[in-house]
Amino acid sequence: MKSDLKSSSKNDAVSNDEFKAVSKAAVACLVFAILSAAAFMSELFVILPIIGLGCGMAALAGIKRYPDELVGKTPSQIGLAACAVMLIGSVAMHSYIYATEVPPDHRRISFSDLRNNKKTNLPYSEKAKEFDGQKVFIKGYVRPPSGKKKRLKNFIMVGDFGDCCFGGNPKITEVIAVKISSDDTVDYSYGLRRIGGTFRLNPNTRPVNEKEVPQVFYEIEANHVR
Repeated sequence: MKSDLKSSSKNDAVSNDEFKAVSKAAVACLVFAILSAAAFMSELFVILPIIGLGCGMAALAGIKRYPDELVGKTPSQIGLAACAVMLIGSVAMHSYIYATEVPPDHRRISFSDLRNNKKTNLPYSEKAKEFDGQKVFIKGYVRPPSGKKKRLKNFIMVGDFGDCCFGGNPKITEVIAVKISSDDTVDYSYGLRRIGGTFRLNPNTRPVNEKEVPQVFYEIEANHVR
C-alpha cells in the first residue's frame, strides 16, 4: 500500500512538471551567456552580459512568483553565473587595455572631437586645428578600399561600426585617411583598431582614392597600429 502511494506521488509530480512552462527569461539568460563571449572582443558588446543578468534575475523572480507554472531555476542560475563572469572579466580586460594602450608622447582623441561645431562656420572641427601636427592616438574601424581587404597600408578609418562594416555613408568629419609609415599592415575585419601617429588637417580637403569617401579633412601618418 505504501509503495503504491509513493508511486502515485511520483507520478503526480512528474505529471505536474509536464504542465509547467519553461521560463522564456531563463532561456534568454542562457543565450546571452553564450553571446557574452563577444564582450572580450569589443567594449561595445559588454551590454550582452548585462542584458543576460537582467534576464536571469527576471527568470528567478518569475519562477519564485509562479512556482506551479514555471521551471528553469537551474538554467537561470547557470546563466547568471556565466554572465557575471563574462561581465567582470571583460570590463577588467578593457579597463587594463584603456589604461595602457596609448603610446608614449601621444594624445588620446576620439571621433567626437573631430565633428564640426554647427555654431561656427568651419566645415571641420575647431579641435582639429589644435591636433594638427601632433602625435595622436585614436580608435576606430577600418573601411577598406574597394576590392582590397588584406595587407592594407592606406585605408579610411571611421568611428562607427555600421559605417565600416555595413555600407554606411559617413560624413566627411567622421573619417580619417590613414597612411601607415611603419612596416605594419592591417587586414579588414569587424574588430576595433588602435592607431597612433601624426595628425594632419587639410582645411581645403584632400582627394583620396576612395569612391565612397573621395575627400578628407583629416589624415594620420601612422607609426603605431594595433
